[in-house]
Amino acid sequence: MTTTDGYLTLIPGYYALLPAIPIAICILRRSADDRWTLLAMLALVHVTAVIALTIFPIPIAGQDFYRHTRGMSEDNIVPFGTISWQLQHLSLNTIRQLFGNVVALAPLGIYGPGLWPALRDWRRFVLLAVTFGVGIELCQYAGSLIEGFTYRVTDIDDAIMNATGAVVAFAAWRLIQRSGWTDRWGWIELLREPLPGPPRSTASEATR
Repeated sequence: MTTTDGYLTLIPGYYALLPAIPIAICILRRSADDRWTLLAMLALVHVTAVIALTIFPIPIAGQDFYRHTRGMSEDNIVPFGTISWQLQHLSLNTIRQLFGNVVALAPLGIYGPGLWPALRDWRRFVLLAVTFGVGIELCQYAGSLIEGFTYRVTDIDDAIMNATGAVVAFAAWRLIQRSGWTDRWGWIELLREPLPGPPRSTASEATR
């Protein structure tokens, strides 16, 4: 099923659910520790949502009109250029854009260190957050190159805000964990570290 927008025929974002469903089934069937399962599902939901919102919808027909009228334009590689403009022209739309970019990778600050202990080192986490943010923009730029026109605007400021939001969430969550507040929040106790990974079965164990 496709949708249309102007001259474009598009593959809608819910197609991102197709690979997510079997992955979710695999996570649930591994019978891992509840904390690991919770964070793995959070990671899957988050990554699927990011893909659906930043990569989809994907044009599959009708690009010729935009290739001739729009071309490759509107991209920004000047750090803080877009952020400065948005702050000078605050409106409901610019506030929504700023807020959306800041929170886009925030869940990474919770499930990242929980699933991968190496990311509890803030330097490694910052590197991952920057890589994730830049990776989204590069994927969008690659998509525009394939389509032949700027379908998704590539903006270095989006990567900056994405990474900033993830790092702030990382710092805030670490502070919450160290303060002991999670002890009072019931199910959030599941998110405390350390987290064991999925159980490993061996042939010798199976014969016992």
